[in-house]
Amino acid sequence: MRGFEDGGVLLVDKPPGVTSFGVVERVRRWSGIKKVGHTGSLDPFATGLLVLCLGRATRVSQYIVSWDKEYEGVITLGVETDTDDATGKVVARGHCTGLKEEDIEKALEGFRGKIEQMPPVFSAKKLSGVPSYKRARRGEVLKLAPVQVEVHELELIEVDLPQVRFRAKCSKGTYMRSLARDLGRVLGCGGHLASLRRVAIGHLRVEEAIGLWELKEKRSMGLGNFLWPIERVLSIWPTCRLSAPWSRLVRHGQDVPVEALDGPQKHLAAKAHRVLIADDSGRLLAIGLVRGDGPSRRLHPEQVFPWEIAEDRSVGSG
Repeated sequence: MRGFEDGGVLLVDKPPGVTSFGVVERVRRWSGIKKVGHTGSLDPFATGLLVLCLGRATRVSQYIVSWDKEYEGVITLGVETDTDDATGKVVARGHCTGLKEEDIEKALEGFRGKIEQMPPVFSAKKLSGVPSYKRARRGEVLKLAPVQVEVHELELIEVDLPQVRFRAKCSKGTYMRSLARDLGRVLGCGGHLASLRRVAIGHLRVEEAIGLWELKEKRSMGLGNFLWPIERVLSIWPTCRLSAPWSRLVRHGQDVPVEALDGPQKHLAAKAHRVLIADDSGRLLAIGLVRGDGPSRRLHPEQVFPWEIAEDRSVGSG
């Protein structure tokens, strides 16, 4: 990372009992950087990976938000709540003592792949511009529309009735609370999410994160010591380096032909959808979108990092 003033990405292991916004507010206060945002919230009772973008790194949050999420959690069968988790009021009870592990595994088959999922009533889904949880707290009867999500992996880890431990890898927007509720209904006994831990967002894992309270203790060292540079966070995409004339075009938002790249890089760009565009010294200039076919294939600077432009101007000003 070239400088804390440029911001960066912070991986936080969120503890239970703290809202995602609460984590953002604390990091904003501890860092002195006003521009801080998360890339996908966690419920207050949940723990695990919360990825924050600080300063100019907020420009990459749109990409991180879209990445798949991985969770580990526990479902309690036999009790359904109004929030679909352990913090809510009990609305129904059932019997799950006769269930076998194979019954639960068979039921889970219906939750793998692309599925229609009804969001929890107590969620941030908006109705006429108002989050549904606010309407639910007012006692309104809500009718949310189902959304299509994709569960790539759903593994049954352990069954110790009434509790079921699982691991899931899914697309953004998938609610584990809904999965717990719907599994209970399929099994005929009801259920809710008892605990949840997010262990990964894309290739970023919670093992690489720093705990919120540890961060508080070490904040005197400067949060810059814990920030990831954009290049590291987006290392899943290949990097293409450009010579000075082509770099200048990218800095001003202009497309560059893939033919401007040398042999190996041209081969990388031909297979990629997005790339990191750097100058010949390796400094990140932009996130590039690969467009076109054949000889007309080109790199479109989808997101340009303006501090590089400012740096060039300062050099040229004498």
